[in-house]
Amino acid sequence: MTSNLLQDLIAEILIRLPVKSVVRFLCVSKEWYSLITSSYFIKMHLKFSIETNRDRTLILNEEDFAPASHYISAVQFSSKYNRFGKTVEIYQPLLNWVVSDYCDGLVCLHNGHEKQDVAVWNPLVRKYRRFPFEPIEEPSGFSDVRFSHLAFGHDPRNDDYKVLRVIEFYMEDMIGMEFEVKVCSMRSPSWKKIDERWPNMVICCWKSVALNGDVYWLVADRVGQHRKSLLAFDLATEKFRLYGTPVPLENYLSTFLDVLGGLLCCIVHDYMYCDVYLMKKYGVEGSWTQIFKIEKNVLCRNFEYFRTLMFSTNGKKVLLEEHPECGRTNLIWYDIEKNRCYRVKNRSFPYVFKVATCIGSLLLLDGDNVIDPPQKKNKRKRKR
Repeated sequence: MTSNLLQDLIAEILIRLPVKSVVRFLCVSKEWYSLITSSYFIKMHLKFSIETNRDRTLILNEEDFAPASHYISAVQFSSKYNRFGKTVEIYQPLLNWVVSDYCDGLVCLHNGHEKQDVAVWNPLVRKYRRFPFEPIEEPSGFSDVRFSHLAFGHDPRNDDYKVLRVIEFYMEDMIGMEFEVKVCSMRSPSWKKIDERWPNMVICCWKSVALNGDVYWLVADRVGQHRKSLLAFDLATEKFRLYGTPVPLENYLSTFLDVLGGLLCCIVHDYMYCDVYLMKKYGVEGSWTQIFKIEKNVLCRNFEYFRTLMFSTNGKKVLLEEHPECGRTNLIWYDIEKNRCYRVKNRSFPYVFKVATCIGSLLLLDGDNVIDPPQKKNKRKRKR
């Protein structure tokens, strides 16, 4: 009885610690190792991380003219003080692989624009798992014109993390088209073709999002591509569903999807404004609610688009990832009540990057180790 109480007390203490601290305790004893690596403890630790917004790390994936490197930048965020630390370079498992998506502290990586090589990586515990190579099977009669898309999310019904790959095939006239949809999971690491047929619509936004067991894309009618809808894929049932968006039926505006505060987020870029909507009731398209509208002159004058990353601790500010038409990427705190922006000043940030938001997670503790090369352990000087 006393032993069980002590074990429960140890678990309650460890659940409240950040990932790096918990990992250090794996070597204390066999009992502690068994506790920390148990699925129950990993789930409870993740749940506590999400609820408290603690142990949050931003992975900054450098882009464009950045030289090929095994290293990637990471910066810790203090939810207590709403501050960022200094960026550090962490060693990613596979050279020249690109961050595609992220979920529950796991980062999905891919190699090459056709996304035939895929891996999942936990940067905080320094573990990864590579999925089997999956070649693309081109349908008969189609040209070499094709586009590949990846999505990554959690299937809560089966407690599994899954990668979805969608390939768009086009005929030479660019009118005839076909889709190939395959899924691979961490529990069953083999690719499977989805029987459900993709709707007769095209993907019109490069970024998918995952929420509550569904993966979402912004899609449009093939003719004109202006009437936009939300296409959801249920990772458990492997079925598609279509939802309406807060965007007018016929428009020429840039629209993006994100997840903000645990809710589906739709960002609409007008010529002078940016409207941000949240789906307040999950799966109810009538619950889209505008939470703020930003005048473009409040942000930088010539920006291409921005993403919503997270709320501040008090919920009064939103962290935005701003991409100018040319120049460096900025992180900006937008004050919803005051309609003001505050640029995050951090000289250690890369010049051009995209952000993957990682919560503290012990998932993938049984994965392959990421080992730094001996010659790379010394601190490198970065060119700015």
